[in-house]
Amino acid sequence: MNKLLLVGFAWTTFLTSGLQHPASGQHQHTAPRTPLQAGEAQAAHHSFLDQERAAIERGEGFGMAMVADRNGYPGPKHVLELKAELQLTPEQQTAMEKLFAQMKTQALARGKEVLRAEAQLDQLFAEGRPEPELQQQTNRVASLRGELRWVHLSAHLAARKLLTPQQLATYQHFRYAAHSVAPAFGAIE
Repeated sequence: MNKLLLVGFAWTTFLTSGLQHPASGQHQHTAPRTPLQAGEAQAAHHSFLDQERAAIERGEGFGMAMVADRNGYPGPKHVLELKAELQLTPEQQTAMEKLFAQMKTQALARGKEVLRAEAQLDQLFAEGRPEPELQQQTNRVASLRGELRWVHLSAHLAARKLLTPQQLATYQHFRYAAHSVAPAFGAIE
């Protein structure tokens, strides 16, 4: 199974497992899961989290910019992967390489902050800290995740400006030719 489908499956499983688990507080009047189903959902959830953490540690987007990509704002990494098909000029390639390097540097730095903040949130829960502290740290994590996502999204905005309309059309064709349409929300690359 390709990475896109596997991660999309893991994310879907994660989302639906919380909706169908009777103890989740969001019971939707569905049939209870068997222990095997619950275990499979938990394994998929943990696998997804491990993959996300590894991607953040590598400075990768892990789907954070999919909304840009599928709407015609290509990312520098994928543009460079398709440089021959897009017939990038030497100037475009140099600019795209610089943009990718800047994005990666920023993503690595911001990603470390996200992972530290997540670890601190985990520690606060482990210590049984008061709700206001938990909420404050949760908001900090969310803010840092938003900043990390913006690193990736802003690189997509900048990459689009470096390409011609024909290159953008070619990019969309090659990126999504295997799909009849661009991936739906929730699909993660």
